[in-house]
Amino acid sequence: MRSILRILACVYLAYLAIVVLVITPALNTLPHWYVEKTFNRQLQTEIILFNPFNLSLQVRDAALPEHDGQRFVSLEQATANLSLESIWRPGWVFDTVGLQRLYVHVRQLGDGQFNFSDLLPPEPAGEPPASPAAPVPGLTVHRLHFDAQRILFSDESRDKHFSSHVDDLNITVSDLSTVFEDGKPYIIDAIGEGGGRLHWEGDISLPAAHSSGRLQITDMQLYPAWAFAEPWINFELTSGSLSVTADYSLDWRDSFDYHIAQAAIQVDDLAIQAQSLQALPDTGLALQTLAIEGIDVDGPSRHASVTGVALEGASISGWNDATRVSLAELFATNPPQTDTTARPGAARDSDTAAPWTAELGVVEVRAGSVRWRSPFTDPPVLDVAPIHLTVRDIRWPLAGDSPMALHLTLNEQARLTVDGSLNLAAGAGELAYRLQELPLAWANPNLPAALRARITAGLLGVTGRVSLDEFAPLHIAMEGAVTDFAGRIQDTETALTSWDSVRWEQLEVDLEQRAVKLAKLSLNNYAGRIHIRKDGSINMQNVWERELAERSEQSSPTGQSAPATAAGSSGETPQPWSVSIPAIQITDSQIDFMDESLPLQFRTVIGDLNGEILDLGTATGTEARVDIDGAVDGYAPVALTGTAEPFKSPPDLDLELRFDGVDLALLSPYSSTYAGYAIDRGLLRLDLQYSLQDSRLEGNNKVLIDQLKLGEKIDSDKAVDIPLQLALALLTDMNGVIDMQVPVTGDVDDPSFGLGSVIFKAFMNLITKAVTAPFSLLANLVGSDRDLQRVTFASGSAQLNETGRSTLDDLASALAQRPELTLALTGRLNLSADRERLQEERLQEELLAAGLPQDELEQKGPQWEELIQQRYLEQAPEAETDKSIGVLEQYQHLAHSIVVPDSDLLALAEARAVAVKTYLLNERQLATDRAVIEQPSLDKKANQFSGVELDVGA
Repeated sequence: MRSILRILACVYLAYLAIVVLVITPALNTLPHWYVEKTFNRQLQTEIILFNPFNLSLQVRDAALPEHDGQRFVSLEQATANLSLESIWRPGWVFDTVGLQRLYVHVRQLGDGQFNFSDLLPPEPAGEPPASPAAPVPGLTVHRLHFDAQRILFSDESRDKHFSSHVDDLNITVSDLSTVFEDGKPYIIDAIGEGGGRLHWEGDISLPAAHSSGRLQITDMQLYPAWAFAEPWINFELTSGSLSVTADYSLDWRDSFDYHIAQAAIQVDDLAIQAQSLQALPDTGLALQTLAIEGIDVDGPSRHASVTGVALEGASISGWNDATRVSLAELFATNPPQTDTTARPGAARDSDTAAPWTAELGVVEVRAGSVRWRSPFTDPPVLDVAPIHLTVRDIRWPLAGDSPMALHLTLNEQARLTVDGSLNLAAGAGELAYRLQELPLAWANPNLPAALRARITAGLLGVTGRVSLDEFAPLHIAMEGAVTDFAGRIQDTETALTSWDSVRWEQLEVDLEQRAVKLAKLSLNNYAGRIHIRKDGSINMQNVWERELAERSEQSSPTGQSAPATAAGSSGETPQPWSVSIPAIQITDSQIDFMDESLPLQFRTVIGDLNGEILDLGTATGTEARVDIDGAVDGYAPVALTGTAEPFKSPPDLDLELRFDGVDLALLSPYSSTYAGYAIDRGLLRLDLQYSLQDSRLEGNNKVLIDQLKLGEKIDSDKAVDIPLQLALALLTDMNGVIDMQVPVTGDVDDPSFGLGSVIFKAFMNLITKAVTAPFSLLANLVGSDRDLQRVTFASGSAQLNETGRSTLDDLASALAQRPELTLALTGRLNLSADRERLQEERLQEELLAAGLPQDELEQKGPQWEELIQQRYLEQAPEAETDKSIGVLEQYQHLAHSIVVPDSDLLALAEARAVAVKTYLLNERQLATDRAVIEQPSLDKKANQFSGVELDVGA
């Protein structure tokens, strides 16, 4: 027994001697020699000890610096304690394996190599031969402890060096084994750069290829992640932290399966801005909290679900112009080039794997805000805050309805609310919306550049519903109003148009059926302004730049744009739109008309406009009824009534516009310009009736002017060349009233047709006809078919006959109806006939003086013949005496031989005029100042008949 003990003691002493004298010196020299010889590095250790009693190996204060002496790897202590259980348990068993106060600095150098690249074995020259997988060696560690003071990574290969680190990394695993399948607990703790903490605990079984546990990251700063990606992004992260909690389960025996349950991700105090504030000013993103809760991921079934995503206090700022969007530039990336060679079998695995499915319970945005600068709004900066958004039941692949609600406010004024549901797969849904107090002036920058008008005031408010299909509206239902609207032309102070409210009720637009239905449209306190400028242009024309009209004329060779094919290349004609507006109501409105193109400025207001337009629509046979009343300058009634079919092709209408009691003195600027006279007084009643059928316009203009009095004569180069006072005298009756009916016709399809020019031409034709044929007008007044301009007399006579008296009776009756007219009487002659008649009368007087009885003269008896023959023989020379001619020829010869001076003819003409005036004054009681006698003449052109020619004046 003693010998055995002695042997054992010797063996033990020898074992100790070997450990002390051989193993310990070898452990403290050979590793250093090997590292220096193999890697040309200096391994530094305080001491390496092997405890022969507990079979533990310990390395103290070890360090492996880089070639230049920089700190690379160091530790305070490394321990491995082999357990005696290795004798009876399978594999190697260690009681303890640990590292304490480890420091590692991994550097990527400027050439892309790492500071440990020389420690790695060289890559094989060719493809390594395939070898069967070696079995996992049996290993059990009762306590594995890893304590790292700092793990530091630096990248010096980039223009701007990057570095990050993890502090106080602690890994503790109990009973880690590749032999026993029971899972064993582990704990991992670490502190990230900036103070965030990682806590990871669970159990792991290497033989069972299973691990489960819980991961918790608290307030991990996002700055290191941003700093790593900084070269490839445009934004700068100024703050932000990440917190994550998750329960997980991993299995990798046959395939890699994983489960994540009750996970949550939260980002706090995130702030992003542009790296270059000069290049991207006023652009950024900030949020108080982004919380993603209830995350469950089932790897085998490829399904993920999230209970909710909440975004609290998100703030976005940015801008856009014609070519740039600042947020798009802020988040643009330029990732480094990577090897895109696909792993063999990867595509096949992806093709055969079932697609992922996902569910998201709710997405909420609370107290969000957007500050956006754009050239498309005025003011250019819009503040949208607060924004509240909720979307529920989101699925992937997209399916089913997702209820949603949106509430936001723009510039602390306009408010928008949207509620409903949307099928994100089909783009179908039903949304209710409400928009309040949206200033229309914000949209001014979107008006066409050629439009020289701007909205100066106006608020839009609408409430309704919209049905969507493929994210496009199918049906729109709306009620709303535009209130307190005003618009004006640029560079002017006066509003072009304004109204208190335009309100629509029960508007329905069916875009699929192309139908519009509007129950009622109300226009209240509308004020429109028509302003004719000094150059003759109208303010409505000046709204558009002249260049726009020129471009439109050049759009096609004929000046007309080519018809568009709405149905696209198929050439199908789209269904025409149907419109139904049962009621349009107008209240308390007015139109302000001003004309500065006249020498005297004219202005009038058609106000107190109230009325309605009923049954306006496109249905066949639908006639819109118009009934609108108002007043000119507050006292003269005006009314528009009738029916119209404006949507018919061609349109039909039957309208009547009436003005009653308009003071003509207000129109003096127009009469001065176009008639050459001012108007002192007068009242106008105008009744315009127009019908349009099959492009044929038929109009009847009834004009009634009462007590018209012209004022002073005005010189105007635009005045029409007509005797206006005469025309008015011809048209004014005994009561001081001018009553005219002016028919108008025209073809509206005629390019030369213009309603204004047609009406003006009709009025001018009527006045011109009255002036050029006044006696025809007078004859029409009394229903006479006589020529009242000429009163005929017997040749050589100044005595009125019955025909002449009848003519003067008709004329006097007509003049009684036109008290402003005067007559000019001019005696006329048939020079040959009247002269012959006067010669015969002189001869008869001589015969009576010679003693011829009157009855013999009248009967032309024997005594008359004897006396004629006697005188003929006495007066005619013997050589010219022809005794063979008859007594009548002798009589004519004697008469022609009598000389009648021109004064006698003029006296005859004047006597005829006196006879006419005498009859009119004495028999017809014509006022003495209404008929004057003009001096007769012997002009052959003027004297074509025996009688009196009359002319009218005023």
